Amino acid sequence: MANPDDPFLKTCQKCKTSCCKMGGSDLTEKEVRRILKANHPNFFRKIGKDHYEMKSKKGICPYLNKDYSCKIEDTKPLMCRSWPVDPEYKGKKAEFLLMQCPLTQFLTSKQVKEMKKHAGKIKPHIINAAFSESKLSKSDIDLIYKRYQKFKGSKLK
Repeated sequence: MANPDDPFLKTCQKCKTSCCKMGGSDLTEKEVRRILKANHPNFFRKIGKDHYEMKSKKGICPYLNKDYSCKIEDTKPLMCRSWPVDPEYKGKKAEFLLMQCPLTQFLTSKQVKEMKKHAGKIKPHIINAAFSESKLSKSDIDLIYKRYQKFKGSKLK
């Protein structure tokens, strides 16, 4: 259950969790098993070797509550735990962007470092194939990509 006094949740509620409207996370099988083991509903679709995506509708994460809190807060995938730090891979080398979402201004350097650590654990094949291997409809993929483009990122060291 989300803490209604959580300042991060309040910030996310104000922006109506725009990040959760980018299709939901892509995950590994291990992450899927952890979420299902915690008795959360199965909203996953296998799209490649050790690569799953969430079955979203109109790009909205199926685990998003009406109050903009997360139904799987206790077992969030790496992509969610790392946001607003976003990894990009150039070959096997990761570069990290700090995306400008309303939450960014409230993060401490320690929190950003922790998010970068989570982002660094996301497998390159998941990041690189998130759009190209997706089984979502073309209109949903286009919508998700358009929403993602609204976030501006700056490189982290």
